[in-house]
Amino acid sequence: MTVTPETTRQRVLNTPEAGGGERAWRLPADDLARRAMRVPWLWPALATLFLGCYQVDNAVLWRDELWSWSFAAKPAGQLISTAGGSNPAGVPYYLLLHYWISVFGDSVAAMRMLSVLAMTIAAALVTLAGRRLAGARAGLLAGLVFALVPSVSRFAQEVRFYAPEMLAASLATLLLLRALDEPLPRRWAVYALSLAAVGYLDIVALSLLAGHAAAVALRWQATRNNRLLLFAAAAAAGLAACLPLAAVSWGKSAGQVGWIPRPGFDMYVLSFFARNLYYSTSVAAGVLVLALLGWTARRPAAFATAIAVAPVASVWLLSQGANSYFFPRYLLFTVAAWAILAGIGLSRLDVRLAAVAVLVIAMFGAGDQRIIREAGAHDCASYPVGSCDGYYLDYAAAARIVADGVRSGDGIIYSTRRDNWEMIGPGVRYYLRHYLPVREPLPQQLATSSALGAAHRLWIVASRRWRNPYRMFNTRQVAALRQQYQQSRARYVPGLTVFLMVREH
Repeated sequence: MTVTPETTRQRVLNTPEAGGGERAWRLPADDLARRAMRVPWLWPALATLFLGCYQVDNAVLWRDELWSWSFAAKPAGQLISTAGGSNPAGVPYYLLLHYWISVFGDSVAAMRMLSVLAMTIAAALVTLAGRRLAGARAGLLAGLVFALVPSVSRFAQEVRFYAPEMLAASLATLLLLRALDEPLPRRWAVYALSLAAVGYLDIVALSLLAGHAAAVALRWQATRNNRLLLFAAAAAAGLAACLPLAAVSWGKSAGQVGWIPRPGFDMYVLSFFARNLYYSTSVAAGVLVLALLGWTARRPAAFATAIAVAPVASVWLLSQGANSYFFPRYLLFTVAAWAILAGIGLSRLDVRLAAVAVLVIAMFGAGDQRIIREAGAHDCASYPVGSCDGYYLDYAAAARIVADGVRSGDGIIYSTRRDNWEMIGPGVRYYLRHYLPVREPLPQQLATSSALGAAHRLWIVASRRWRNPYRMFNTRQVAALRQQYQQSRARYVPGLTVFLMVREH
């Protein structure tokens, strides 16, 4: 190559010291951004995986997770018959967890890793959906916002269907975008299958269809492409596939959601919903601001807004009927659409300013990320609204007391006053299985009617802080217990009291 005065001048002008040319303004952040764009889905997935794995087994299993374990630990046939009689809508997830446990075991970390991996894949899908809707940069930023929302990592560490549901709903949205871009029959067919998967994980999550229908209407209005109307056939096919489960579950749903109040339409309801949806007041506010900024790109923002808002509105309307389903975690999948809206807003900013905004979201949620990993965090279903007062059922601590002092031939009784709701028996038994040596049998579980004289030593695990162990027995049983047993010890742990009764003779 011949070096001329002109080439020498260009080299000098293009150096950072000279302040000339494009390279003079290139910063390390620009290079990092360009590298991230090559595989934009990877970084949100890694962030979600890290936050999901961080202290994954720190929080004690709570009653909903114990319901999942108690069903999934049964043989498949017994699982279907037992869960089908009380909670048929949960059978698909329980079967999924059953086979997961058969491979990876039923430790707290192993069971929660199913949700961690599902939420990790969901983060990648949110990124891809954002990229298809508004470009690679918007997709990457949407995925990062999604990963940093505290409720995402909170339910990534939950032995329930919420994370798999998020995965299925995010996949359905991505497949819908692919079908809208190229409305071929095979793409609509795959989309219909994804809808069926959503419905089999959670019937309430089919409210996603309201958002998809609104989004399709917006696209049709802009393009007038009648092939988009194949959406109706695909949606009908997906719904039809869920009809058997919906029909069986409908009559038994009151027992599952009877505790949820009928929602009004006021600032308290909206504030509670938004804060509990994100598990962080400050992150909820930050995402909302970024979502409003996203409306500078009207078409993609309108699409994402329809998917974020329409499912909430449809469930609110449905909840004005006999049963209410309007609780934030049942609509957790809408967080993905809000993250896409925030990603669109961030993509309108300079790359350095967008990076700062993502860091601010991370700082906003840092305190909440710590709190949701505390030992009793999973018992606080309405966080951060109200106060949990530190109350939770520490099955693990109660089981540790029993495991440290148990002897061969001991019996155990669990409080029967609210056992079906508080899951005291299953909770303590779960942790005892993991604390006792492999071949060591569990203490024999006794009913109050057969407890008298049935064991030389008797453990009693009761709810809350009891002063004496006799509250669950009738007058005759109390007299007999006082005659035969002497209280040896009483230990209090959060939410539970453990008594040891020893026969006097």
